[in-house]
Amino acid sequence: MSDVWRDTEVDLRTRDGCEPVVDRLRDLFGLPPYKTLFLYDLHEWAQVESDLGDRVRETLFSHRGYETEANPLPFGSRLINDDCLHALREIPDNSVDFCFADPPYNLRKKYDHWNDDVDSRAYFAWCDQWLGQLARVLKPGRTLAVLNIPLWAVRHYQYLAQQLEFQSWIAWDALSFPVRMIMPAHYAILCFSKGTPRVPPGLTESAERQYLTPLAENYCLRASCIERRRALRVQDHDTLSDLWHDIHRLKHNSRRVDHPCQLPPMLMRRLIALFTKPGEIVLDCFNGAGTTTLVAHEMGRRFIGIELSKQYHELALQRHELVAQGLDPFGKQDSVPTAKNSPVPRLPKQKYLVSKKTLQLEVKRVANILGRLPTREEVQTLGRYPIELYDKYFLSWGEACAAARTTGMSDLPPHLRQGTKEQLALGFDE
Repeated sequence: MSDVWRDTEVDLRTRDGCEPVVDRLRDLFGLPPYKTLFLYDLHEWAQVESDLGDRVRETLFSHRGYETEANPLPFGSRLINDDCLHALREIPDNSVDFCFADPPYNLRKKYDHWNDDVDSRAYFAWCDQWLGQLARVLKPGRTLAVLNIPLWAVRHYQYLAQQLEFQSWIAWDALSFPVRMIMPAHYAILCFSKGTPRVPPGLTESAERQYLTPLAENYCLRASCIERRRALRVQDHDTLSDLWHDIHRLKHNSRRVDHPCQLPPMLMRRLIALFTKPGEIVLDCFNGAGTTTLVAHEMGRRFIGIELSKQYHELALQRHELVAQGLDPFGKQDSVPTAKNSPVPRLPKQKYLVSKKTLQLEVKRVANILGRLPTREEVQTLGRYPIELYDKYFLSWGEACAAARTTGMSDLPPHLRQGTKEQLALGFDE
């Protein structure tokens, strides 16, 4: 279970409508030393919208037709190797169409020439400085999006609400695989506008709608699965909301470069398609290896990328050269990056005699026989593959049991899942 609950529905208009959440909290914490659950009903203190769906859409896409003339930026697209505060002070007021920030999270990541473990008060004082600069350079009616962990996002919200107008708290459900505890799975994307926000261009422009129609719940993302659904003419997409569950973090080394924290290109494609038009200016003041500016480059936006590290700056320059040559800067590569996003040791590159997916599904088969997650010894006895393969291919037994903790994803919509064997052969719960 993660901190994103998509399997329950609530009606915020009444206390009774919140009971599913209350019941879950009661189940989670109904153990010693907890004895009493207090529920505070604040309906009399706040006006809640009558339709939750409308409220979500209004929060994410609210607009009142605000348009204004702004100062043109006196320079075109560029990458800047400098401290973000110094570089931002050189950018004129009201000159950028979309600001994005994915700052260091102060979680002891191993960045090049950056201390990611400082006193929290000093960290937030620094954050307030660059947030203030982003608010200054943002054009009226345009959007600033800040990505961070929820704990820090609350503090950023407190500061930004004093200067800008809140648009939405987008929950990016970026958990890469099931885990055993209530896992912090979502990243917050705080969206604020300078004054009343304009209509998000992505809602009125049709050219980039492919980035704004998310995959519906429980559909497999593999290319082979997508092709099967296309053959069956399955409608597997849904309406965009402020919960983004169909974009996953980069999990394969072949898609990574030498930077410890890389965003998936699809995340930036969605944000840029939603909040900007072709030719507008996108600014990222923590550009890293260049995901934001590379996507902006590919999508026909002007861009400003600021990066403190010379190493990451030069890497971004090299990748932009690939775009200029018509090549894919996000394509697979043979080299193994040295930078890591976690202290867990990286498995050596190897040829798999049996795929990891097959081994995980074998653990799931044994779990179905036993009615619970199996131990390593039980899989050694009841499984069909040598236990040495599990030891060699997985970092932990928990990773080997990942598939056994979930019901899996489907290639087919509900009305076809009980269909013929021929239909199920084209797409089935794996």
